[in-house]
Amino acid sequence: MEPPRKDHKHNNRSGKEMVYWRYMFHKITEKTFYQYVKCPHWVYFDVHSDRKRPHHPLMERLIDDGMIDARQREVISDREDVAEVMAEDPDDAFRQTLAFMAEGRQTIFHGVLVDRHWVGHPDVLEKVEGVSRLGNHYYVAADMKRSRYLRDEFKFQGCFYAELLSKIQEVKPVNGYVITPDKTVLSYPIEEMEAQFHLNLMEIEKIIAGLKPAHFVTTGCKQSPWFSECRTESESCDDLSLLNRVWREEVAALQSSNIRTITELSKLTFAELERRVPNMSVARLEIMHDQALAIKHGKHFIRKSIKLPKADIELYFDIESDPLRDFDYLFGVLKIENGKESYHPFMAASAAQESDMWLEFCDFVAQHLEAPIYHYGFFEQEVVRRFASRYGISEIVQEALDRNMIDLIELVRPAIIFPLSFYSLKDIASYIGFHWRADDASGANSVLWFEDWLASKSPTLLQKIMEYNEDDVMATWKLKVWLTKHAN
Repeated sequence: MEPPRKDHKHNNRSGKEMVYWRYMFHKITEKTFYQYVKCPHWVYFDVHSDRKRPHHPLMERLIDDGMIDARQREVISDREDVAEVMAEDPDDAFRQTLAFMAEGRQTIFHGVLVDRHWVGHPDVLEKVEGVSRLGNHYYVAADMKRSRYLRDEFKFQGCFYAELLSKIQEVKPVNGYVITPDKTVLSYPIEEMEAQFHLNLMEIEKIIAGLKPAHFVTTGCKQSPWFSECRTESESCDDLSLLNRVWREEVAALQSSNIRTITELSKLTFAELERRVPNMSVARLEIMHDQALAIKHGKHFIRKSIKLPKADIELYFDIESDPLRDFDYLFGVLKIENGKESYHPFMAASAAQESDMWLEFCDFVAQHLEAPIYHYGFFEQEVVRRFASRYGISEIVQEALDRNMIDLIELVRPAIIFPLSFYSLKDIASYIGFHWRADDASGANSVLWFEDWLASKSPTLLQKIMEYNEDDVMATWKLKVWLTKHAN
């Protein structure tokens, strides 16, 4: 079925009909669910904005924790019967996928599933025994993700594949799957997320039809190419979602008490706020009230002091990774000794060099067993644990890392209210006056720089990557200095 031609007979069609014909065939893919979970406005602007914000092709993989084709092939390299769908046109790729399914191929790589305007791209379709439209076998879907943990957005994508497979083979898979880089298969019951999946799908269809979602800025919005629009709209409305780490349920509770903006919240006395919102904990009300005051007046509040160790030598630590390859390629350390700074990068140009990089880093730590090691966020500790398990570590270095690693964000959150919606290192560092050298500095862009460097071996790109990492550890140091001055 196709919409009527735009001739003179249809010039009187209503605006609502025009919207219907324009958007009824808009494609929904597994990535749509990822976008919806992260930021419903992402879906809205992608469909309805006259301006387009295309992502770098690798960014499409990066945003939903996927991996490049070469790394995916490594993950399934030990499978004996792999049929790869090569067609680029979605309809041709679907026909090729159906042919492989009918043949009963064991593993179908890069298959495409289509039903009307739904198009799924599971990384792997795996044959299992059971009666279906195909005969005595049917298929289940799996995606390959860098994450070692199941996340809701992965499960919604799996539910989408299950819906498509049920229409194609007339058997719905019971479980969805995620394959990690170390070939571990994580499973989850489709039924677990099915009800929420259908609610999300209904909301997505409404958004595509023209319903604009309510303002609500979250950290997920930062992954969207439309983040600036999301933030601008929320700021123009003085929206409560601008409060740092506020939950939708908390905003709903405030709104039900006729508190609808940051300004309204900031003007209330705390006693009045407690009276009007009696069912929320005092601790949460205090934090949100202080946050509203901070944002409204553009200044921070110290809620309690932060105790930091005194040392002649301090280390500041940051890791650069390429999630597309599941490859942690740069351990950067800033050493501060009696006020003098020196930057020490430990780099691996390929995954084969990771172990050497790790040993060099451990040797460096062994030379500074009493130095506190400051970092920002849990990622550095997670990678250190993974590398220690994979490549080994001496007892003395392990004890030093366990004893000396200090996550600044864990100290900041309970102690300081910043006039910021987000507490990333870049947000806080910018507030205290530190700026990165590269105008386009970001974690995502650093991955793209590294991918480009792998292909070109450009010294200029390598220098940019090193400077970005050095700026990360410098920012961590500047934050520690600021905390010592303002919150000690």
